[in-house]
This record gives sequence, C-alpha cells and structure tokens, in this order.
Amino acid sequence: MTEILKIDPNEATYADLAPAAEVLLSGGLIAGPTQSFYALMALADKPKTLERIAALKPGRLAERAFLLLIDQKLRSQSYAMEVSPEAEALMDKFWPGLLTLLMPGHTGLHPLLLGKSKTVGLRVEGLVSTRRLIRMVDRGITGTSANPHRSQPPTNVQQVLDYFPNQIDMILDGGQTAGGHSSTVVDLAGPVPWIFRKGAISIEDIATVCPSISA
Repeated sequence: MTEILKIDPNEATYADLAPAAEVLLSGGLIAGPTQSFYALMALADKPKTLERIAALKPGRLAERAFLLLIDQKLRSQSYAMEVSPEAEALMDKFWPGLLTLLMPGHTGLHPLLLGKSKTVGLRVEGLVSTRRLIRMVDRGITGTSANPHRSQPPTNVQQVLDYFPNQIDMILDGGQTAGGHSSTVVDLAGPVPWIFRKGAISIEDIATVCPSISA
C-alpha cells in the first residue's frame, strides 16, 4: 500500500518531512507536489529507483531524460560540469521557479539523467517543502511528472493513485497544485541558448537576461 503523508507545501517543517526523507534515503520512490503538478521523486544516486520510474513511464526516455530538482543554485555544480554566464544570469532571475536549464552533465551521472547530448536538466523548485526535503537528503531528486507517458499530469493525490495504484512507496499530500504550464526548458549546452520546451516562462522574459536566446 502507498503511504500518504499530509503536509503543508509552504510551511512543512523538517520534522514533518522526515518520513519522506527516510523513504528516499532507503532507495524508495515517492510522489510530491511541485509548483505545477505532482512529481515522481527519487534520489539522483539511486539507480534502481530511477529505473523504477522509467518502468512506470515507458516511452518517456525516447524524448528526454529525467530532470533534477535542487534546493539552491550552488548545488547545480554537483551535476553540471559547466555553468555558463548565461546560466548564472537565468538562475539569478528565475530560480526558484519554473525554469529548467540543460547543461553539460557530469560523466558519472546515471544515463537516465542525461539527455542524448549528455546534458542534465536542473531546476530549483519554488515550494518550500520540496527545497527542505532536498536539503535533508543533501542531493538532487527527480522532478518528472507523476503520470504515464503522454497522460495529463496530476494536480492531486487521487490522480496519482489512479495512475500508479500501489506502485509508489509514499505520496506527500500537499493538496491541489496550481497546474497550468510545466517549466520552460532552456538548452545551454550549445553555442547559442535555445528553448527546448515552451512552458510557464515566456521567451520574451528569458530574453531580458539572455538576449541571445533562440526559439
């Protein structure tokens, strides 16, 4: 049975989140709220758990790898080999928030976290509860939406349970999420930054700090 842990996503304390941290550190798989949808969350360094997510979302990796949620800008250095001036500017402007940055990833990362061009996707999540959870486990966690490939991303716990009955160890119940658009994804691995996926942040807003951005 999937355990349900009720939290306030904006005020959850470290004590409130301790059971979820224990599940993650033991190699478990949880789902939890983000600024937009519920996400499947596993530690970046737990290969078997990453493979559990891949099994729940067959077909997903043919398009892109799993992004990682982090708690602060500094942690990006643990996963990205190079943080360009454009990346720094975008982080300062839009993090925490709905902007995912693709950057050259460290070679030791699991293949499920690296795209075809060996990039890693990173985003600082806006919800306090998620940032605190990441701080507790002291590493990035996956942030792929908690739905089968090409299905509508869930905005509440019941939708997650309907998609994955008894297939997730724990769900953090933070109530209804905002829904709307997923994060905008900007690819910074090449000579010219470009929009890999349109989302919540417009290209016009991104261009205010990254004029060379291309759609």
